[in-house]
Amino acid sequence: MSSPSPPPTPPAQPPRTRAETRFKPSVLACEWSEEYRPGGFHPIKFGDTLAGGRYRIIRKLGNGSFSTVWLGATDGIDVPKYVAIKIMTAKQSLSGASNELRIAEVLSALDEDAPETTHVLLPLDYFDEKGPNGTHRCLTYEPMGVTVASGVDKLPQFRDKVRFMNDTWRYPKWMVKIILKHTLLGLASLHRRNVVHGDLQPGNLLFATNGLHAAGEDELVQTTGATTGCVVRLDGKKDKWAPQYLALGQPLYAYADFTENLEIRISDLGAAFFRDDPPAKIVTPFALRAPEIILKQQINEKIDIWSFGCLVYELITNAQLFPVAPYDEDQQEEGDDDHLLTLNNILGDLPQDVMTIWSRSASYFGPNRERLNPRAALPEDSGLFNPELWTNDSLETLFDQNKPDEVNEAEAVIIVALIRRILKYDASQRPTAEELLEDPWFHSE
Repeated sequence: MSSPSPPPTPPAQPPRTRAETRFKPSVLACEWSEEYRPGGFHPIKFGDTLAGGRYRIIRKLGNGSFSTVWLGATDGIDVPKYVAIKIMTAKQSLSGASNELRIAEVLSALDEDAPETTHVLLPLDYFDEKGPNGTHRCLTYEPMGVTVASGVDKLPQFRDKVRFMNDTWRYPKWMVKIILKHTLLGLASLHRRNVVHGDLQPGNLLFATNGLHAAGEDELVQTTGATTGCVVRLDGKKDKWAPQYLALGQPLYAYADFTENLEIRISDLGAAFFRDDPPAKIVTPFALRAPEIILKQQINEKIDIWSFGCLVYELITNAQLFPVAPYDEDQQEEGDDDHLLTLNNILGDLPQDVMTIWSRSASYFGPNRERLNPRAALPEDSGLFNPELWTNDSLETLFDQNKPDEVNEAEAVIIVALIRRILKYDASQRPTAEELLEDPWFHSE
């Protein structure tokens, strides 16, 4: 039985210990219930209406660190029948949403000298929604099917199969070419307007849908049950800051267009910035960081080009080019060192200007560029101890080991040359997105 006395307003900061938590743990892989607090997420349940009744929530599509995303139904008159609605946390609504809208406004303006923004997912509309946790900026978008990161499992040839540990499922080469071409078209439209995406990765590349707006609402609606879990306070009280239940995201897999007419959009402009106004912190995924990000040097749109080069390898091989991951916060320098060493091993010797900027390079290289292993001298119980001199195979060897059978040796040479053309240590030597669209590989069968 619920206690009649209302609970106190939770603090704006999430709990740091279990003793500070409000709710029973949830097994659902979605946002953390403790983030429903002042400044945090907006509580939603199926059937809720937003924007004064303009949109009715029928399904959850997903969630991120600073937002939840829902499918909204409309009356379908003079507006799309369905829209994706990204509801920002109240705190992020003050900064991140405003930044995204500011950039979207520039991208939406007519510019005869810049490519169209067809392959960038821009907001259709925005509005503010007030709730118990504050005022939330809500952005509406055309609903998308699935991310490139998760779409391969949903391809018709794999959809009904059980994936075993040693199975390598890849996009077929014809699909990879379209995905990469459309990504370049999107980057070209951003870069010509002096916008840097800053977070180019497979999770931010989306397949457009086919047939969604012809679908009946009964085909799309999500109900409580197997994909939801109740939110229950430990003290049994009612909580006005959290929803009645959490919901698993149900992406629109069934409507993703995987045909030869597929379209890819670059999404999530939350980390984007104007070239002459870079942020203090770059959120590019760790393994996709350009050298200038690792070394905290001046950056521009060429960080997107570097990430794109990594994606060429990753989408063709279904393997990560630079197998690095961040360490704990207190070991950031060691993680950066590992990344630079991996670049040196796979792409070839780091140039002298990079070695000069890299303050710890002398710990790993002797005066004649011979490799040293400082971690062999660390205590054995150290998490960084390694008696072996760590190395990697070259780009050519790695690509040959991981390429699909449909890429023959002659084509492998062309693809590796493309990747090397992109992954230049000197950002000024990297090609533009428009130049890459003219690369011979994109025009071959």
